[in-house]
Amino acid sequence: MEGLQQLYYLHGIGYDYTKYDGEYVVFDDVTRKRALACCGIDTNNESHINSLNFELDVAPWMQMLDEVTLANAHDGKFVIKVPESYRHGVVNFKVPECDINLKINLAHCTEVGNYQYSNERYIALEVTLGALPIGYFKMEVSCEFGTFCSELWSTPKQCYNPYSKSGATKSLGVSLQLYTLKSNRNYGFGDFSDLKTLIRYFADLGGDFVLLNPLHMLFPDQPEKASPYSPSHRCLINPLYIALDDLEDIVGTVCWKRFVTESSLEQGIELNDEYLDYATVSHTKYQLYDKLYEIWSLELTNNDRFQSFVATQKSELGDIPLSSFEWFLQWLACSQLEACQRFAKDMGMQIGLVNDLAVGCTHEGLEYQTYQPCFTEGANVGAPPDPWAENGQNWGLPAPNPLKLKENQFRYFKSLVRANMRSVGALRIDHVMALRRLWWCFSELGKELGCYVYYPFEQLLAILKIESHLNGCVVIGEDLGVVPPEVTSALDESAIFGNTLFYFEKNHDGGFKLANQLRARALTMVANHDVPPFHGWWLGKDIDIKVAYRIIQPEQSEQLMRERGLEKQRLLDWLCQHGIEFGEIESSGGDIYQAVMKVLAASPSQLVAIQLDDLDLQQIPVNIPGTDTEYPNWRRKLNHELAEIFAQQRDFIELLNAIRKK
Repeated sequence: MEGLQQLYYLHGIGYDYTKYDGEYVVFDDVTRKRALACCGIDTNNESHINSLNFELDVAPWMQMLDEVTLANAHDGKFVIKVPESYRHGVVNFKVPECDINLKINLAHCTEVGNYQYSNERYIALEVTLGALPIGYFKMEVSCEFGTFCSELWSTPKQCYNPYSKSGATKSLGVSLQLYTLKSNRNYGFGDFSDLKTLIRYFADLGGDFVLLNPLHMLFPDQPEKASPYSPSHRCLINPLYIALDDLEDIVGTVCWKRFVTESSLEQGIELNDEYLDYATVSHTKYQLYDKLYEIWSLELTNNDRFQSFVATQKSELGDIPLSSFEWFLQWLACSQLEACQRFAKDMGMQIGLVNDLAVGCTHEGLEYQTYQPCFTEGANVGAPPDPWAENGQNWGLPAPNPLKLKENQFRYFKSLVRANMRSVGALRIDHVMALRRLWWCFSELGKELGCYVYYPFEQLLAILKIESHLNGCVVIGEDLGVVPPEVTSALDESAIFGNTLFYFEKNHDGGFKLANQLRARALTMVANHDVPPFHGWWLGKDIDIKVAYRIIQPEQSEQLMRERGLEKQRLLDWLCQHGIEFGEIESSGGDIYQAVMKVLAASPSQLVAIQLDDLDLQQIPVNIPGTDTEYPNWRRKLNHELAEIFAQQRDFIELLNAIRKK
């Protein structure tokens, strides 16, 4: 292998894949060349190609250590590379933070690989330092060739997982879109005070976790850009989640009292329409934020805490171009999120909050602006063709460059994981397959093309494991769809929970899988934000809505309704297999849903979540994938306030928790 073919491999440009229908597809040279071009590589420059091949393939064998060295935390094993002529040399290893200063004779080390280049043979040797604490440490290695430095990643075998302990019970959670919560105090946008209320109600009934939508920063100057999965910056929080009536402990009593005196906190509160008006909510809340900041700026007593927060954030995230006012809002939001997690743990929840990390950011946002060198030029993240999108999907999110992610010891990815694990008990990673590969979308001569590109999986997985333990955070990988087998096995070996959607758990004959066939190490749910809530699904309301919004034609809806009827009968058959009889397909959706959840609660899955939409008897989807302006995505609110929902569903939730704890 040489030339372009070698560079494709070394740069992670995929060669082939199997489509959803079983067709084997090999990517042509036009597609693969375009993928390299998106990484800034001139595919017609043979000299440049040969230079890159040397840099990526040969040069790593000529240096003892890479910029990052992966070690096993259990025994401190890692690999160095030396010329074979130095097989009996002595090397000194220093890791000051771990109080390690060892001289090791390489003759005693096991050879685990080799590489022949020109007239020299290079060998990879396994070095053992002994058990190490989990984390990142500076390592200095000295020998007769000189002194070399590397960041030693002491990596545990698995992620943090309290459910692996003997006697650990299975947990029940609730999933929701936080902004959809209704209350008589939140300006029409669910906030962190509403989240505390939810935690109190659910924890009182035995609940162990609350799965949130991504809380990422969106676009304050364009409030109608509402998708939490198309954020401006995934390390920052959307300030609209700040609860304006719960800030005294953060800003101080003097500031708070003056703010309450000089502001009309009740103005704009009665915003309880069926759909969220982002422009009005944003205008109302930002007027109050401006006033609060103006008053707070006159007080110096809280300045040290604020400055410490900003310094820490800048140290971890880089020089994000935020004003002092914008940092102030981040301080408030982070403080309230942290308080919610403390409250959840104080209420006895096993996990508490589960954060959601979106798969990417937008071209227009702060994250792309801050880390632009880590991204490609002209390639977006998407999905290959499937039965619902024969031409594939382009999500409009810039694709990261796999080689650029490695720079500065993977600082960008570390910051993403660390920021989203902070102040929560678990992190759900949307489209976790992105750790291994992403589908790139790009165009060439007016033609839309796409291919898979592979990422440094071992290192990205190591960061997850390390940060999981440093933050005491469970990791959940959203692995719906086509998952490469190496990803499935690696996630399982790493104690990363999968994500099971009941709607999609089918046998080869199309019937639903029995509950005892569901994965144990998984978060199991009936539905999520990309599929209709159960009551809407049972009544076919999602199909009616697609017709009403002209997303599909009436004749298509007739076929979809027939297929839905078949699915409903399969569901009734599934319940019958579990000893629950429903004679009529016209049975109440509420009764069917409760029966389904009782069966799932008894399944092996260690994590099971109820959707708050389903407790609210919601029929309208919060999002219809593949639509943008055709349907009011990310705007539909709940029907009832939390007090009403939990009063109505109290016995049901207690029963599910009792089943879980058996």
